[in-house]
Amino acid sequence: MHPSNKVIQGFWIGPKLSLMEQLSIRSFLAQGHEYHLYAYDAIEGIPKGTTIQDANEILPSDRIFTYQHGEEKGSYSGFADLFRSHLLAKKGGWWADLDVICLKPFDFAEEYVIASSYEGKWGNPAINCVMKMPPNSVLANYLCEESDARDPNSLRFAETGPLLLQDALRKLQLENAIVDHEIFCPISWRTVQKRIAYAQPSAWPLRAGIRVKEFARSILKPHVTRDRVRPNSYAVHLWSEMWRRNQLDKNGVFHDNCLYEKLKQQYL
Repeated sequence: MHPSNKVIQGFWIGPKLSLMEQLSIRSFLAQGHEYHLYAYDAIEGIPKGTTIQDANEILPSDRIFTYQHGEEKGSYSGFADLFRSHLLAKKGGWWADLDVICLKPFDFAEEYVIASSYEGKWGNPAINCVMKMPPNSVLANYLCEESDARDPNSLRFAETGPLLLQDALRKLQLENAIVDHEIFCPISWRTVQKRIAYAQPSAWPLRAGIRVKEFARSILKPHVTRDRVRPNSYAVHLWSEMWRRNQLDKNGVFHDNCLYEKLKQQYL
């Protein structure tokens, strides 16, 4: 593995990690990566082998904020967007959200790698759940400058996350860094309860009739994803925000055949 790919970096605010966050870290460790977890306080449930880093080295704790508006009011995700931008500006390398599960080593030769989400006829817009870039890069510096200039009290969901990232990639002509959604986000956020975590066994099996329908859809509606982990997938994004919105328990037990349980069996 190239040295620039060895370390995966993440961030957490809260007293403990759920099974999902533990699963994420363990998956990277199992695939041969080092994992550096940035935190401001002690956290329960950190997997053995994790390197704990002081988040104050990136941003002082007095800059922590939560969203003040909308359905995400009270969420730290806006601050997490800001934190990752400053982390990548200072350290460079890989960032991965703690709802991303590694399937094989992130050994990419490219300096810039940006995840994308499948959005049908709108294509594969960039998202910031998985990113790689050099330290002090023009991209990270742009994200920091734009984020720092905005009032945290008026931010809306994703404003300084995917939306700012997409704008930055266009302006800096770095859109070629965006990889296909199948690489890191092969399953859509729309189908979390159908593909990733469900209680009913009928949701997962691909019977012959479903396979025929999938084949026909690939011809008649080529912009519709097959919504499965593919051979070229390096990770799977579990979309924890959708778990929160749908009141799914990250520590819960689901049907044995669902992806979440299979990943838990593999890594936990």
